[in-house]
This record gives sequence, structure tokens and C-alpha cells, in this order.
Amino acid sequence: MEVVNARSALLSNFEVLNLLRELDADHIARTKTAIRVKKEEGAAGKNLHDTHTEEISENLRTVELEAIQYLSADYQPTLHQSDKSITQLVRGLQPFGLSKSEKLQIVNLAPTEPVELYVIVEELEDRLGNQMEDLLAVVTKSLHDRAPQPRHETITVPERKNTRSEIALEVYEEVEQETWEYDANQMEFDDTGEGAGVEGDLDVDDD
Repeated sequence: MEVVNARSALLSNFEVLNLLRELDADHIARTKTAIRVKKEEGAAGKNLHDTHTEEISENLRTVELEAIQYLSADYQPTLHQSDKSITQLVRGLQPFGLSKSEKLQIVNLAPTEPVELYVIVEELEDRLGNQMEDLLAVVTKSLHDRAPQPRHETITVPERKNTRSEIALEVYEEVEQETWEYDANQMEFDDTGEGAGVEGDLDVDDD
């Protein structure tokens, strides 16, 4: 494998969130299709197979869903951003002489207070001086009211009936739990004989 163009572009959190949502919607659509095909094959009496189901790492799906949940949280500025507003913000930051990484952080964090700029812009007071309020005004102007969020769709997988062996195992586990129930307060332990007084055994005899 060869990296042709390393980090050809910087992606904002808003762009990453949109990409993950597209991947999630595509995965749900493929899963629905696989379930429908499997039902049709079962109704037609054909041999069921998993050729229509694409294997996706469970860990990858977990990371994708947790990332979507984090980036779409109530405290994230992504809820108040759009493609147009981000483009407007980046253009509005041009006169302040910021680096690409600083612009990216401002887009991702959308600071609205001067104290927030100190952790984003290096040598803030020397570089911006009295322009901090102007920069914050540009950021605030780019944020709009919270847009309606797409509803996350779930897939209901048909319930699988337990086999006889699984039912027998469940019955055995229930019986085993009832058999081994005991009251710890009623049990007595004999701590006499060898090994009694462990703390004393650890004392070192004086020479």
C-alpha cells in the first residue's frame, strides 16, 4: 500500500459527522436489503445463505456510532453549522492571519468568548490585539439556530427461537442457581489448626 497524497485536505467535525451519517445510512440500507432477500429465499424454500450480507467489523460499527453520538451532542457547534456557514466562517477568518490548524480549531470549537481563543491561537494578544472581539463576532455570525437532526433508524432483526439444547441449558442453569443458594451468615468456618493466626506468622523473630 502506498500513500499517494498524505492529508490532502483537513476535515472539520461537521464534515466528518456528515460522512459518518452517510456511511451509517448506507449500512442500514444494505442490512435491510439482506434481511428482505433472506426472507424471500426462506419463503421460496431456497437454501439460505449469507452471500447478501456484507461482513462489517463490530468494533468499526461501534466507533462509528459513538463518533456520531459525540459529534452530534447538544454542546457541539455542529448542531448550529452548515456547509454554507462554514464556508462563510473560513472566508471571514482570512484577514486575521491564522494558520490552517488554527482555522480548523475555530471551526470545530466555534469559540464565543475571548478566553477560548487563548487555547486555540498562539501568541493571541501579540497577533490579534484588539481584533479578538471582531474574530468572535465572525464566529457568532456563522452560527445559526439548531437545525433539525436526522432521525436515527434502527433495524429489527427477527427473533431466533432457542433450540432444545439451549432450552435445556437454561433449565440446568436455573436449577443450579437454586441448588447453590445459601446464607453466608449461617456458615461457620473453623480457623483452628495449621495456618491459624496468619498475621503472627509474618512477624520476624528477633535475633
